[in-house]
Amino acid sequence: MKTCPNCGTQMADDAKFCESCGVSLEQGNPGIQGAQPVDNNQSAAQSGPIPAQSGPMPAQMPPAQTQFNPYQQYYNPKDHTSEYDVRDIADNKLFAAFAYIFGVLGIIAALLVNNSPFTRFHAKQAVKLEIAAIVVVIPAVIPFLGWFVTGACLLVLAVVKIIAVVNALNGKAIEAPIISEIGIFKG
Repeated sequence: MKTCPNCGTQMADDAKFCESCGVSLEQGNPGIQGAQPVDNNQSAAQSGPIPAQSGPMPAQMPPAQTQFNPYQQYYNPKDHTSEYDVRDIADNKLFAAFAYIFGVLGIIAALLVNNSPFTRFHAKQAVKLEIAAIVVVIPAVIPFLGWFVTGACLLVLAVVKIIAVVNALNGKAIEAPIISEIGIFKG
């Protein structure tokens, strides 16, 4: 058990900061070098003033990078934008969107443009969407129920395609939302 040099609270050995007052329990903290542990059996009058309390509080606060930041950007594992050159993205946004808009012809055009890795990424995503659209049309041979299922799935694919076009035009390399979750389309 560790004892806080500032307030005397007992806490686990692996604790880095006091749960009561927030003082760092690391040995190298300059704000608490002169502080002495407070014995819980002694009264406040006998222990006297603790030097660490007289110093400024910012010296005792944890470093800024370890504090919780509610506005920090979250990590998206499906966002591959940082893997591509900014110039490549700026030059080929429109061709990347063509892969989604014009179907197979757009995919061919996107693959032939400047050998761009950003455009190739979106062409691969467009191929996944086209394959999914072909698979979704198969239940249409079943009257009524198949037509309803096919229509609903094609509507979902249209929304996914719109999202992909918007991402491509914004210069983001984000995998298609629903298609990337399907096992045969991963990778």
